[in-house]
Amino acid sequence: METLKKLVSTPQGEQLIELTAEEIAQREQDAIKYEADKVIRENKEAETLANKQSALNKLKALGLNDAEIKSIIG
Repeated sequence: METLKKLVSTPQGEQLIELTAEEIAQREQDAIKYEADKVIRENKEAETLANKQSALNKLKALGLNDAEIKSIIG
């Protein structure tokens, strides 16, 4: 398995240092949280789009045309 390293910059120069077990564990936790947050964001976006389309369909069912709908929602 490849060891993970981080680049550390100091006034004396840059060097690669191996990550500690704690740093690796934190990176893994951060990656899991990022993916979970990404799924939540994508679900919210999909719900918003579905709600918008539902509202448009209801306005059309009331007899409004596309120009009328656009004039009230911008």
